[in-house]
Amino acid sequence: MRIKMPDMNLAKWRKQINCVLLFMAIAVTLLEVSYYFYLMNSGDLTSKESGAYVRTRIFYPSLINYSCLLLNFLFQTKSTVPDTYKNDCMIATTILLCTVTVWVHYTLISALAVFVMPIVLSAIFVDRKKMYVICAISIAIMGVCAVHTYSLLKGNSFIIRNIVVVFFMVLVACMLSSIIITYIEERKADLISSYQAQLVLNRKVKMDPLTNLYNQHTFFNKLKESVEFSVHQNEVFSMAILDIDNFKAINDTYGHSAGNQVLEGLSDLMGMVFSPKTEFVARYGGEEFGIIFKGMTCEQAFERIEQLRRHFSDSRLSCVGMIHVTFSGGIAQYNPGEESSTLFNRADAALYEAKRKGKNQTVTAQLQGESAVPSRV
Repeated sequence: MRIKMPDMNLAKWRKQINCVLLFMAIAVTLLEVSYYFYLMNSGDLTSKESGAYVRTRIFYPSLINYSCLLLNFLFQTKSTVPDTYKNDCMIATTILLCTVTVWVHYTLISALAVFVMPIVLSAIFVDRKKMYVICAISIAIMGVCAVHTYSLLKGNSFIIRNIVVVFFMVLVACMLSSIIITYIEERKADLISSYQAQLVLNRKVKMDPLTNLYNQHTFFNKLKESVEFSVHQNEVFSMAILDIDNFKAINDTYGHSAGNQVLEGLSDLMGMVFSPKTEFVARYGGEEFGIIFKGMTCEQAFERIEQLRRHFSDSRLSCVGMIHVTFSGGIAQYNPGEESSTLFNRADAALYEAKRKGKNQTVTAQLQGESAVPSRV
């Protein structure tokens, strides 16, 4: 099972937040248009005043809001722009939308509370310094809007009280945002720690501890996946089984530590000769290794194994005391329509044939039909 790291860049959440900002702009426009028709029908707005009302309360604010949203959208869709800049652009867009809304609707004193939005949004990005900067900017702009409102509504006896209440709410939002950031930081640390623990556990389940190669269970899963991929993509692949010759003699004569050194050395050498992009290597059994050659025919796989044999014979691993260490191999190319077990048995039979012929060689199974050599149990 593949363990997926959670999205720490908030790309998905930025998209949803931008949708909310668009909804906010549309809602404000629709409400203002509805209120315009209400004033016209009630007679509170004359024909001479309607033109100025449409320009100052509907057209200009909407032009600013939707232009800003369009620029933000273009900025968000650029793959070359870092995520940090995208976050900043979204916050700036939110502040501008709030400013336009409060400035135009100055008679609605409670509208000042919309400046809570950029403050709360800043907490999502888990940047405490940036959150403080956004709080300061939001409070400063809100103060300018409050002065603008006060200058136009001096006759309202409750205006100062209402403005003070809104400022108090915004300050509370700043403190809550700081708490939210602390909570997210702790949860993020726990999440990363849990993710790393899962990676370690997943590696232990999939890997052989001695050779650091994939184990037998993982090899057979990969073999089944390769068969399914070949069926759907019509891609050729081959597999091989390698077996160290006379491995029991090494253990019996020089001890298991010497045998382990041979296993580790050959595993390390396969890691240098084979590429993870095209060859999947696993320790199939005690001294046996399974290899899946992606996109390779039997002939190509044969050349890769012989390349490994040349490197192995040139290394110090090829001699343990008086014993000359070699390995034998069996290769089989996937036949369309056959099961993974059948493919494995053909490679196993080819390995048996290599052993029978004298070891230290690689035998290729027949491409079509059954191998003449019975499978080794």
